[in-house]
Amino acid sequence: MVKTSDSAKPVMNNLYLWINIGTILFPVLLSFDKKVAFYKHWPNLFPAIIITALFFLIWDQWFTEMQIWGFNSVYLTGYYIGEIPIEEILFFFTVPYACVFIYECLRAYIKSNETFEELYRWFTLLFFGIACSLLYWFSDKLYTGITSLVLSFTLGTHLMVIRRRYMSWFYFAFLVSILPMLIVNGLLTSKPVVYYNENEITGLRLGSIPVEDFLYNMAMMVICIGLYEWFNRLSLRRRLRHQKQSS
Repeated sequence: MVKTSDSAKPVMNNLYLWINIGTILFPVLLSFDKKVAFYKHWPNLFPAIIITALFFLIWDQWFTEMQIWGFNSVYLTGYYIGEIPIEEILFFFTVPYACVFIYECLRAYIKSNETFEELYRWFTLLFFGIACSLLYWFSDKLYTGITSLVLSFTLGTHLMVIRRRYMSWFYFAFLVSILPMLIVNGLLTSKPVVYYNENEITGLRLGSIPVEDFLYNMAMMVICIGLYEWFNRLSLRRRLRHQKQSS
């Protein structure tokens, strides 16, 4: 594991906070765009984000205690809850918000999604197979193994139980989100703001980003969007029930 010298701390100690602000700034400002009207989705979005964040924060606390990964104090403001810096906690709110925003923008501006509509089950099977293969070959590496386990479980559930067509839009959104992810995770891992125990990852990287981060991000998006769509369906059922009672 690599840590940067504390000599840079006075200059860079807000970097992770600024990354969070940059991640969510435009999605929040554009949430009031008339075509997307993303702010109208907040009542169903925020519960989905909170539940997703709680799951990943428990995971984060465990991995930090186990020294699977850590955070460079040079780039932090110095506020922690448990072992987790406040910036890392914000990350689990800013990133899901931005990802679901991308998801809804695509649905609002691109009406036809024929390619992903036809292939989304194959995409699910492909990534499920990748996650299962990594779990089999790298189960001794905790970050790789646990991430692959979570992703294979969530994708397997969607493949065999949930079977919702919103997954076609999910893969479209995931593909688009890779570009901002390369920027955000690239900054986090190149400084590094976040560093990893090399014994617990495969060592495969895209630039400075471990390949596990892409699977981790996919798992987070699947869970958050799945919950978000579930809350959407509950809201729709309540509205329909209310309309029947009123008529």
